Amino acid sequence: MLNYQDNLLQEIIPVHLTAKEARTKIAARYRKQLDAMRNDPLWGANEPALLNATLSYTSLLADKLAQALTDLDGLDTDFAKRLWLDPIAPQPEHGAVNFYLAGDGKNTLLMTLQDALTDDARLVAVNLPTLIQITATDPERQPFEPDELTALSLITKALYTADYSFKTVDETVLQPVDGLAFATREDDTKTVAKQQAVTQAGDIELTLDLGAAALASYHVVDDQGHDWMDLGTDSQDGTILTWASTTIPDELVGHTLTLEAATRSDENVPALDELFVIASNNAILMRQGKAAGSYELALPNHQTPAVHVDAAHGKIRLSYPQRDVQILELTHQYPFFGEWLRVVLPQRRAFN
Repeated sequence: MLNYQDNLLQEIIPVHLTAKEARTKIAARYRKQLDAMRNDPLWGANEPALLNATLSYTSLLADKLAQALTDLDGLDTDFAKRLWLDPIAPQPEHGAVNFYLAGDGKNTLLMTLQDALTDDARLVAVNLPTLIQITATDPERQPFEPDELTALSLITKALYTADYSFKTVDETVLQPVDGLAFATREDDTKTVAKQQAVTQAGDIELTLDLGAAALASYHVVDDQGHDWMDLGTDSQDGTILTWASTTIPDELVGHTLTLEAATRSDENVPALDELFVIASNNAILMRQGKAAGSYELALPNHQTPAVHVDAAHGKIRLSYPQRDVQILELTHQYPFFGEWLRVVLPQRRAFN
């Protein structure tokens, strides 16, 4: 239940707000209200009242988001009339907004804005388009018409301006290419090692040059394969990995310790091999980027998407000059891009 005489609410309710303004202003007012209630002996433990406050502010946010989204320039009029938002509050401080598209005798739940009034708010796709759907040749596999896809793209872009975003790459193609990241398999993990004889108990230091590779893991083993890694500590300075111990026992004197390190590099990532082949088959040049582990694609539209290999974390990160261009749009313009994603992410719902 909202107090419409509240000065801060009077600055929100009658005013047209962008999605970002709606999130910022309403969340700030809600947090102030909730903090006041939590610190009030009368309301602090009154869960139904707190739930009501969360639902009231979530409803206000839903109303303002609906106003901002349906007024977007270029949004199809029929789509705008069919879009409606349903605010819910499963529990105090956890409001959510469901986005529905009304149709003939049914409502399609498109996505949910979870924890809508918090800093951790995120979008969760439910029935948004996936890559397999938008590239399907069978019309029955395509749940949205072309004008509906355009409208969905517009509203998700507007939500991204409010810093609402999807958290996983596999949810939907309505995500910007720039900043997209996903885990990748690497075939080039290899082991490098350095041996040193133990001449006395107590102190010892083993060093190993990793070169340009990233450290994945390491062990310190003796002649019988026993691991003594926990007996010391490691540090890394540039490419040099050091393991040092001050508690080498007498039983190791006369034996050899081996510092073994598993390393990764960005020189042989299968996903990049796939991209090179698929791009080449589509007459797209793939070249080494300026930074190590970076590769660029020379597109006919004179935009240059880049692929960055994060070998240390086993991830691929994408960048694109036009920051709001989505997977949907780039795939429609250059089908090879979607073809590549379908190959390198075979276990992802949106890309298989």
